[in-house]
Amino acid sequence: MKLSIFSLVLLTSCLMLNSCLKQKAGDPPSTANYDPYITCNDSLGDLNFKALYLVSGTKSRVLGDTTVYGIVVGDDRSGNLYKKIVIEDSFGGGMTIIIDRTYLYSDFPVGRKVYVKLKGLSLVNYKGTPEIVYSVNSDATTNGIPSALVGNYIIKASYPHVITPKLVTLADLVSGSYKYCNTLVQLDNMQFDDASAGTLYSDPSVSTNRTIQNCAKTGTLTMYNSSYADFQPDTTPTGNGSIVGLISVYISTAQFVLRDTADIHFYGTRCP
Repeated sequence: MKLSIFSLVLLTSCLMLNSCLKQKAGDPPSTANYDPYITCNDSLGDLNFKALYLVSGTKSRVLGDTTVYGIVVGDDRSGNLYKKIVIEDSFGGGMTIIIDRTYLYSDFPVGRKVYVKLKGLSLVNYKGTPEIVYSVNSDATTNGIPSALVGNYIIKASYPHVITPKLVTLADLVSGSYKYCNTLVQLDNMQFDDASAGTLYSDPSVSTNRTIQNCAKTGTLTMYNSSYADFQPDTTPTGNGSIVGLISVYISTAQFVLRDTADIHFYGTRCP
């Protein structure tokens, strides 16, 4: 009898250990099919539109009893985004949410659905890019949602969701950068220009802009790369192909933000 009980305890311990070993450190917690189905009464596109009017006059807007939802399309795993996530809803709108915490990808990885309770938070227009922040200071600087309060405002839901980027052209971004701001896009037939190809993604001491262009060389797009990104010391490819990333706006000009080098597929022959 004692032997049987010992065997049962040993078997249970082994199963628990095996389960723990399968859960890798840093993996998002498993809430695969959980969704609280919180009622939403606004869209991210509407918030973006409202932010356009904050450039002149009122610099920020404290939000009322409003809830939105979105799928995380940008997290801080690679280090190119810092203390922020970018979400996009099924209506095609997106938003940057500033959070005073690092390693956000452990709770809010790309593909996670979230609900955001906006009551008391502020909508700001940061040099052209709409953002949700916790508060705005008298000198116009902003504060991210405090780490201890994140759960009061951002509710985690199902994971993962497949995000399909919008297929756009440089002309689309030039003529309507605000339309694509805070969303995930794909551009085809692109390459780094001569000055940016075959060089480091970023200087190690300061964040650096690189330039990508289309094959016809009829336009260019600035790519922002943080000096803290994991891929900072990597060399930019010299080929041609497709690229996926996030669009922000910097003083009325579209800016491309890379999530990770896995989003670059410049495997084709470089355009002459």
